[in-house]
Amino acid sequence: MYPLKMEIPMSYDPNVAGLKGVSETLLTTLYLRSLETKRQDGIIKDDHSVEIVKRINYNFAENNSQFSQAIIAIRTEIIDELVKNFINQNPDATIVNLGTGLCTRFFRVDNGSINWFCIDLPEVKLVWDNLINKSERLHYLSYSALDFNWIQNIKEIASDKTLIIAEGLLMYFSELEVKQLFNAIKNNFVKSEIIFDSLGIFLAQNSRLNSGKLNIDASYKWGIKNLKEIETWEEGIKLLDQWHYLDKHKNRLGLMGWLSYIPTIRRQVKIGHFQFNG
Repeated sequence: MYPLKMEIPMSYDPNVAGLKGVSETLLTTLYLRSLETKRQDGIIKDDHSVEIVKRINYNFAENNSQFSQAIIAIRTEIIDELVKNFINQNPDATIVNLGTGLCTRFFRVDNGSINWFCIDLPEVKLVWDNLINKSERLHYLSYSALDFNWIQNIKEIASDKTLIIAEGLLMYFSELEVKQLFNAIKNNFVKSEIIFDSLGIFLAQNSRLNSGKLNIDASYKWGIKNLKEIETWEEGIKLLDQWHYLDKHKNRLGLMGWLSYIPTIRRQVKIGHFQFNG
């Protein structure tokens, strides 16, 4: 089998007015990926996002921030590389993308044999169906990440190697909800792995998406000082590695590139890679 290319459905006039709160943030990340792709020195290359943005009637201009653009690009770059490495080691893997939004990662990492499941809310699927659409190995299940019915739909057909991705998602959950999610994954997908981004406690408590230019009703709920703390939540959760955004592409981060040498600031935005041993 060969990697799939994204084919825009014939009917592509998506109504994004139904996207509110956390769901609406997917438009911002999509737009910032498209802007980064247009740069000659761009950190990432995501031509699919450029094509999708052209087809959406939305005031993207309000969401343009050079720092945010660089941060989203760095996050995308790190997670893309981690997912590629996992697929290289497990070519028939099952990938589950929680809170998928309009993520186009499948098309950047597809090896022709992986099975990819997108999990997000019904209102997101209405947009997703008009802009991306499913295929033989790309599926969409309409559930909240916290509605564990998605697990029941996947666990019986998942391969021996399953990777969960939670990008731009867990900070909108309470710590209890994150713990419940991790417990459900650990108990249903043996030796699965998860890759996710997280915020430090200070940033989670003091940064709100409905401030500044972003008129979006969504706020952060969960932050964590040290990802090693997650290993103490229960047995069978192991931190494999972690990465800090501010260690990369400092020339694109402005003042934050200099402030990143302060450990407290450096730890505010990070990506963790964990393994679950049931």
